[in-house]
Amino acid sequence: MSSIFSFLYLVLSTCTLNIVSCTIGPSLARVAVKTLTSILFLGTGIIATKESGNKASPYAKLMITGLILGLGGDVFLGLDYITPLCFVIGLILFALGHVFYLIAFFRITKFNWYNLIPTLIVMPAFFLLKSIPGLLAFNGLFLAVAIYGFILTFMVGKSLSLQSWDKNKSRFVKLTITGSILFAVSDIILLFILFMPAAKSLANPLTVLNLSTYYIGQGLLALSLRDSGTLPC
Repeated sequence: MSSIFSFLYLVLSTCTLNIVSCTIGPSLARVAVKTLTSILFLGTGIIATKESGNKASPYAKLMITGLILGLGGDVFLGLDYITPLCFVIGLILFALGHVFYLIAFFRITKFNWYNLIPTLIVMPAFFLLKSIPGLLAFNGLFLAVAIYGFILTFMVGKSLSLQSWDKNKSRFVKLTITGSILFAVSDIILLFILFMPAAKSLANPLTVLNLSTYYIGQGLLALSLRDSGTLPC
């Protein structure tokens, strides 16, 4: 199976997951479909790495580790209806996944202060929303979510720096940046789903947007590994 076909299966599985999520809500059946969908983006990354011709690429290994952590995070977030501890574990796994993505990006380009631009835009907006009485209810998770938000936005900012490394805007750069941005968008939507009481009436459409942007984002990051064989790292 090629990575392209694996990605297409991922898209189809995401559509199925959207239907299941909006129909039966939190359940073991939903967790099973979600886990299968996550296995598909991991599989896409593994197949894409083999297609790159350089399975020993340190960059690819870091990205695959990030995808594995994302898979683990999906499973635990799916089980958060059993105990809130599952949400915390899932959040930690996703944060670690972003750290591995960051390390991978740092192998290509060095740190520059403009890497923090998304963080400097998003985080003040996040704190502003938090200051509005009754808008967001974090139930004791505010600090954890804030730390996660910093790591996520820093990861996105670092992915954007790949443009300066590749002036030709190769397929690898386009897929990586688009995947990173979609990941961030999905998490912003999830923030409203989980912590904004007023958004409960829009739970189904927001869930579809969240799952679609998340899985396509992870899929694009995985698919970008097809071109990782020629990276200088």
